[in-house]
Amino acid sequence: MNKKSLLSIALLSLILVAASCRPDRIRDNNPQPSYQEYVFDEEFNNDRNGWSFADQANFAYGLVSNGTFKFDYNDDYSDVYYAAKFFGFNPYNDFSIAARIGSDNNMGILFGYDDQNNTYGYSFMVDYDGYYYLYDEGGNGYGPDPELLIGPETGNFVNAYGDWNDVKIVQSGNRWLGYINNIQVFNIDAQSMNGNGIGFVDAAQTHGEADYLEVHWYE
Repeated sequence: MNKKSLLSIALLSLILVAASCRPDRIRDNNPQPSYQEYVFDEEFNNDRNGWSFADQANFAYGLVSNGTFKFDYNDDYSDVYYAAKFFGFNPYNDFSIAARIGSDNNMGILFGYDDQNNTYGYSFMVDYDGYYYLYDEGGNGYGPDPELLIGPETGNFVNAYGDWNDVKIVQSGNRWLGYINNIQVFNIDAQSMNGNGIGFVDAAQTHGEADYLEVHWYE
């Protein structure tokens, strides 16, 4: 066998050895953890999730009809009234919560709520005049009282006079991103959450309405 043939065989052997050590094969031996996505999609086409209620003592009422959730709080004994559901939402991984809301005063989405443990979560609200707010409702590890985190702020992308607004909050890593009508309106550090209730909040003397609620989370 001549020297040229021996050199060709040696080069071929080196190529085969290199191919057996490709990075993708190394990664296969260390798979990343996988997460299952879960979705709660409420269109209010019926009341199978039990949103309707009547709290006559506090003049608060909820009714699912004609494809929307009508949510009224007709008193001012408390600053706000909450309507929440518990369906296994996990607040510790990435998530998104979106809804379409409108009111004659001030209404928002509520998340991280657990009144049994004096945890009232957070609210992302839009008022009749088109101003938006993000509140710590209290009991989340930063003190018992509500605290305004964002707002009041507005923009020409926010619908005023009680018209519909699509609101969305996203937890991505250690950030909270807020959107109104697909426009990002804040980007802040993710806050501590001790509850997993999701729903809506009305300010005092508010007739509110929600067209849908869609929640995505990962386990």
